[in-house]
Amino acid sequence: MKLLIFISFAIICYSSHSQKAVVQEENFNFSASSNVNSLSVEIPYAQKDFVDSRLKKLLKGWGKHKESKGEHSSLMVEIKDMGKMPFNVFARLTEGNNEIISVHFGFDLGGAFLSKREHPEKYKIMESKIVDFASSIVKDWISSELKNEEKILNQLEKDQKDLEKQKEHLEKQIEDFQKKIIENEKDIKENIDLQGKKKEAIQLQDKKVKKVDQKLKDLN
Repeated sequence: MKLLIFISFAIICYSSHSQKAVVQEENFNFSASSNVNSLSVEIPYAQKDFVDSRLKKLLKGWGKHKESKGEHSSLMVEIKDMGKMPFNVFARLTEGNNEIISVHFGFDLGGAFLSKREHPEKYKIMESKIVDFASSIVKDWISSELKNEEKILNQLEKDQKDLEKQKEHLEKQIEDFQKKIIENEKDIKENIDLQGKKKEAIQLQDKKVKKVDQKLKDLN
């Protein structure tokens, strides 16, 4: 239950403005270019494989996707708000000591990589797309975790109800057995009383038999 509360709280918090994904600029090495400007974003909670699959889907939607040695690329990308000139996108995942996944995007505009200082308008456009990308991953991942944990909780609750029913059944059996014991004890008492009466009757009848037998002997 505590885990479900935490997951639900995480979804609410990350959906709020204060927990919005933050894009930062930093120099990064891609296969095509080294020490170039990149836009990076941290994606907490989610596992690396999940983030990687979503990154691949994103870049496939942007252009001709390629993947090599852990790096994704999308070539000849055309996005309306970015102008008429196609550009290339490179992306790579890294995992920090805190196990938080970071995605580094490099946008080769042709002779220069996208930066906030050199391309402020285009930077805002891609920053917004990266924020939406990161936020959707976190929300989807946590929602999936919540669904799984709720499934486990439902099963545990079902098991609990089954145990409660089993306990009620066993208690009913005990109650029935106790009633039967009382009935049997009563029957035993009555049986003992009947045995006493039968013994008296047997003794009386034995005397009668002996008396009649004696009459027969007297005739002889």
